[in-house]
Amino acid sequence: MYQQAYYVNKRTGTFADVFLAYGLAVLLDSVLSHFVEDNRWVRIRDLGPYYTIELSHPIQKEWVERMPFQALAPYIQTGTNNADEMTALADTIIVDYQQEWEKFRSFIQIPQEMREKISQEQISQVKPHPQFPVFAWVGERRMQALNSYNNLVIRWQNAASYFAENLRHILMLFATPHEDTDRVEKLWSKRMKEIGAGAKSAKSDATCLQLLNPCQGKGQNEPKASCLKMNNIKSFWLLEYLKAVGMYHSAVPRVVQGTDDRKTYALAPVNMSLMANNKILAAFQEAMWNDTAVKMDILAALRYTKCFLNYCRASKEADLQAELIGHGPEDFVAGMHVAYYKNLGQAAAVMNISFIELPRWMRVESLEDVNAYMEVIDEHETIIRDIDEKREYDMLVSYRDFLSGGKWNAFFDFTAAYSQFLMQELSRGNYYVRQFSTKNLEALMMKSNEPLSAILENQGFRNIADAIRHSTVIPQRRKAKNMEYLYEIRYGLGQELKRKSLYNDEFITALSEFVHNYNAENARVLEHKGQQMRKDVRTTDIEEVVRLVDKYGAATVGSLLIAFGYAREPKEEQEEQK
Repeated sequence: MYQQAYYVNKRTGTFADVFLAYGLAVLLDSVLSHFVEDNRWVRIRDLGPYYTIELSHPIQKEWVERMPFQALAPYIQTGTNNADEMTALADTIIVDYQQEWEKFRSFIQIPQEMREKISQEQISQVKPHPQFPVFAWVGERRMQALNSYNNLVIRWQNAASYFAENLRHILMLFATPHEDTDRVEKLWSKRMKEIGAGAKSAKSDATCLQLLNPCQGKGQNEPKASCLKMNNIKSFWLLEYLKAVGMYHSAVPRVVQGTDDRKTYALAPVNMSLMANNKILAAFQEAMWNDTAVKMDILAALRYTKCFLNYCRASKEADLQAELIGHGPEDFVAGMHVAYYKNLGQAAAVMNISFIELPRWMRVESLEDVNAYMEVIDEHETIIRDIDEKREYDMLVSYRDFLSGGKWNAFFDFTAAYSQFLMQELSRGNYYVRQFSTKNLEALMMKSNEPLSAILENQGFRNIADAIRHSTVIPQRRKAKNMEYLYEIRYGLGQELKRKSLYNDEFITALSEFVHNYNAENARVLEHKGQQMRKDVRTTDIEEVVRLVDKYGAATVGSLLIAFGYAREPKEEQEEQK
């Protein structure tokens, strides 16, 4: 029981397990901070069926006896709280719910350019609490959780004089990976009665809130089909309190744009120190804003990865930077548990539980790689942000499948669809719509998918991709900017190549036809205008691509040609200005 590692069993496979792990880590960290001055740390590690909470120093028996009461979760005051309750919360942080909402409304009305001119000290005075999104989630009327949440906080505070007993039984609960919770709960109740805590204080159960337990709620939950009752699920109240504590260290709740629905993202650690987690989470809370459902999933993964890499790059912890070398962010945080809460009028109900992985295509071999990946993330975020989910839902789903599951076919489906979207937007004069850059596509693919390197480095492949670019996005962008363009704009080229890439021979036929027309057009323009602003495709280029198709297949080569053919070369901006 008094040891250096504790275990949190994964009982539900949802963020309830994550909340519990973080809640225990926060409690143990508070113990260490009281008795250990230097070189203390708490680390959460995923070992498959359970999380381990590893400590820099083993918990000592005398620490438990001497440890003062720790209030770990705030009480959320709404203005209707009982005066006696407020008096009893002497050692607990109290959050004024209405005041925080007023600060939030005032802050979002300040234009972004004004915020950049205000000093950090002035910003801190008008900015809402960093955990405001969590307060708003707990206090949301439709969640029907505020009273029960506050009751947990009050119950913890009321048991302040029994803190050592609570701490001792919590250590018992997590001493082994598969501790019998019912046994410890009974031991706790018996002990409370022995020390005269009273019947009310010795009550061991509490309602499982869907706020903290997305797969558990009021309903027909009898363990046997002997009766049918609309009952709440109960759990040991110390576990529920720790989940409430852990929520503040892993949950990122947001509203789905255009609806009254909510999504809650919860970080799933693989190997993270509590200190690093808290700092990265604070940056992520600030970077993450409401958006539409699929787009918000994508931006959550991209922005958390960006915050993680930023922290590693700026961190003075040499050990953390050393740990990152040879790994990717997913080796530290697997991703995020997601619960979708549907607004049903008077209440919200969990309609979907899912998991969003962090990008699995990052391997950091040096700190220079961090800068390259940051550029890739910035570019992808800009591209995703400009896509309307109502019009391009399937396209965004394809990108999410790639981002979360590492499915390259899904990425190629996205780039093929995006090529058509890009041409449409440019034809409407929306020339601000961003293209992928060949530089960042190379950084994405060549570092994470070894077989693709041979294709991307092939000169024939590059020359034909350049021909596609000069037949589609370059003349279309010049037209959108009212600049001279000498060549025909081939609007359906990307879709045609995608369709034909199912079979090698059909793809080679379609590509050869394009090259023939491309070279013929070059000759006509040269004859009539006396100008040639793009290079001819050589027979050796076709030969090299045919060999690539024979080796890797038309589906792979065709998808890469579309991705790079509609991407932006670094020199393209200079060409447009001529």
